[in-house]
Amino acid sequence: MKHWSAITVPCLGLALALASPSLAAAADPLPSGLLELTQGNSTYRADLLRFSEEQSWLVDGIETLFTDLYFLNLSNLAAPQELRLEDFQPTAFSQPSPDRLSASFLGANLAFSLDSVLLGGAPGSYRAARHETVTLTNTGSDWLDVSLFKYVDYDLQFDGALTNNTAFFTNNTLTQTDANGARATLSVDQAPTAVQISPYGPLLAQLYNVPATGLQNTPGPLVDADITAAVQFDRSLAPGESVVFKFVMEVQRQTTSKAVPEPGTAFAIGIVAAGLALLRRRN
Repeated sequence: MKHWSAITVPCLGLALALASPSLAAAADPLPSGLLELTQGNSTYRADLLRFSEEQSWLVDGIETLFTDLYFLNLSNLAAPQELRLEDFQPTAFSQPSPDRLSASFLGANLAFSLDSVLLGGAPGSYRAARHETVTLTNTGSDWLDVSLFKYVDYDLQFDGALTNNTAFFTNNTLTQTDANGARATLSVDQAPTAVQISPYGPLLAQLYNVPATGLQNTPGPLVDADITAAVQFDRSLAPGESVVFKFVMEVQRQTTSKAVPEPGTAFAIGIVAAGLALLRRRN
């Protein structure tokens, strides 16, 4: 089990400074504690605002995720700012069904909205997915340069133990596997500015700690490590302009199956089997 205490994370304390006075005084619409999505064989629990060791994604009762988080940089200000959702003021929250939620946040002339949907599989399939749509909107009167970071740390324990994995990024998809047949992916609908795949610890600290972060473009493959990964998207938004990112996260336990012979091969095998049966009869 990994522990958060291994990483030093300073408190930025930007929430009140980033939000307008009226927003800072507004009531937080987010429920207290972890939010939970459930469907089929899958349960997802997370604190949208901050890192939590209690975050989890259970698929058929088995843990598949340590944490996933969003980070933001605003780089055209007098001093570049590194932000997390806890630095923003929550402005709206809804959960219309057990498998779906939406939340919105505002700060530093940027609106951040998240729509998350859990797609559980059939019981015993050891397969599930989550779809997340992130929308960034410039609410100010000037252009805004924004960097969005999506961080993910899969812990694939379908074999009953946490093991080192292999990961690589290609065709807008992060793929992570272990030697026991577990597989996880993170796909996005557009090409990132940079992708960094690293062992657990340094990458998360890099995203939390100042100065403003830019990922090293190391898309792998990284072999035999406690894998973590982040994707970075740099965008310039005109006043009132929005940009939308669609992420799909999938986990599964791959099963091995016997190869199906080609028709000609099957025919030949049938002839041999018939011949052996004839010999047995004659004997």
